[in-house]
Amino acid sequence: MRTSIKDRYVSRTDRSCAIIARQDPVVYDNGTYADALTAEQTAIYERDGFLLLEDVFNEYEVKALLDEVQRMSDDPGIVSREEAITEPGSDAIRSIFRVHELSNMVGRLARDPRLLNVARQILGSEVYMHQSRTNMKPGFKGKEFYWHSDFETWHVEDGMPRMRALSCSVLLTD
Repeated sequence: MRTSIKDRYVSRTDRSCAIIARQDPVVYDNGTYADALTAEQTAIYERDGFLLLEDVFNEYEVKALLDEVQRMSDDPGIVSREEAITEPGSDAIRSIFRVHELSNMVGRLARDPRLLNVARQILGSEVYMHQSRTNMKPGFKGKEFYWHSDFETWHVEDGMPRMRALSCSVLLTD
C-alpha cells in the first residue's frame, strides 16, 4: 500500500502570485517551555508576526558582537569561504552564513537563554538552529534586503514541511 502526503503549502508551482492563508498557528506556547515573554508580548507577536525586544544585551555585549562580526568580515579564511557573500560588483562582505559554526562567540549567542527561551515559548518546544547569518548593511549603501518570508525557500529547498519556525535578528547598530 502506498501512502501519499498532501503538501499543505504548495510552493512555486506556477507564476501567479497569491496570498495563501497560513494553516499553522503563529504561537504554539503551551506554558511549559519558557516564560520569557509576557502575555501582552505573546499576543503582539501572534497579531503582528514580529516583536521588537529592546536592550536584551548590554552595551558591552553588543560591542563585542559587533567587533566579532567585523573580525569575521576581515578574516581572509572566512571571506574566501562559500559562506561569505559579497555585494554585487564589489568585494565588500554582504552576508556570512553558518556564523554560529564559524564563530565561538556567535555560537554562544545562538545558545543564549535570552534568545532561546523566547523561541521555546513561541514554538512551545525545544528548538534548533536551521540557519544563521550575519548581514552587514551599512546605511544607504549596498543592495537592499527586501522584507520576505524564509519559509518559502526552506520549504522548497530544505523540505521544511510546516511553518513551525521563527527568525530572530539581533540588531547591533542603529
